[in-house]
Amino acid sequence: MSDIYKVNSDKIVGGPGRLVVKEYDGTFPDSISDVMNLSAPHDLVNGWRDLGSTNDGITTSRSFEEEEFEVDQQIGAVDSDITSWEHTLSTNLAENTIENRQLSMIGGTIIETAPVLGTTTILTGAVVSGATIINVTSATGISKGQFIEISEGSFIENHKVAKIQGNTIYLESPLQAPYSTTAVVAPVTQLGTKRIGFGTPGVVPYKTYALISKKKDGSLYMCVIRRAKVSGDAKEQVYGKEKRLIPLNLTAYPVDGEVAEENVYYEIEQVLALGFPNPILSSGICQLVGIS
Repeated sequence: MSDIYKVNSDKIVGGPGRLVVKEYDGTFPDSISDVMNLSAPHDLVNGWRDLGSTNDGITTSRSFEEEEFEVDQQIGAVDSDITSWEHTLSTNLAENTIENRQLSMIGGTIIETAPVLGTTTILTGAVVSGATIINVTSATGISKGQFIEISEGSFIENHKVAKIQGNTIYLESPLQAPYSTTAVVAPVTQLGTKRIGFGTPGVVPYKTYALISKKKDGSLYMCVIRRAKVSGDAKEQVYGKEKRLIPLNLTAYPVDGEVAEENVYYEIEQVLALGFPNPILSSGICQLVGIS
C-alpha cells in the first residue's frame, strides 16, 4: 500500500545565516551577486559588511494587527481590517567588535589613533600567507612578547612575537597576506586605539540588511530588509564567565515608492531545474521574488 503522506525532505530547510549590512541609500540589490560574490571566498560587494558570527540563531518576525467589524444583526465580528504591520529581526552578535557595538548600541563616531612604531627593518626573503616565521635584516629593538607591524602596499597587520633567534622572528599567529622583500617590519611600542562614545542621540539611523543562507541542495537564499533601525530594547553587556554577546534587535519600516507587496522586505532564492516544464516558456514569467 502506498504512503498517503506526501513528504519532500528537500524542501525542509535549516542552518545558519550570514547577516550583512550597508548604509541606507534607497538602492537595493536585484540579485544575490549584488551583495556577495558567488564564487569562493564569497567576498561581499563594496559597501556591504559582515556582522559576523551569531549565537542562538537569527529570528525574523512578520505580524499584523487588525480591527474587527460588527453589525447589529449578528453576534460576533463579520469582518476585520488590517490596521498595522510589524516586521522585526533579532539575534545575538557573537563578534564583539567596536563596529558591532556602534551599530547595536547607537554609538558615536569611531576615532582611530595610529600605533607608535620603533625603528623599521625589512624582510630578507619573501613570505607566503599563513607563514609564522620571518627573517629581517635586523631584529634590534624587537623582543619576545612584543607586537610587530608588517606592511606592504595596502596590507598591514600586527602580530605578537613568540620567539627570536638572531634576525629570525617567530610569530604567535600566521600572516594574513603574502609579503615581498619590500615589506616593512617595525616593533610596536604602543598599540593603536579606537575610541567610541555612547550618549543620547536624537536620531537612530536606518540601514539596509541582507540575510543569506544555503539550502540543502546547495542553492542560496537571500532576504533583503530594505529599511530598518535598531529598536529601543535594553542592550545588556554582561562582564562575567560567559562569552559577552551583543543583542541586535531591528524593526523594519516600509519604503515610500515601492509596491505595497514588498515595500518592507523581499526574498530571492536560487532554483534548480528538476525536469518540469520551463516556467518561462509555459507562462512567460519566472517569478523568483516573493514575500513569505
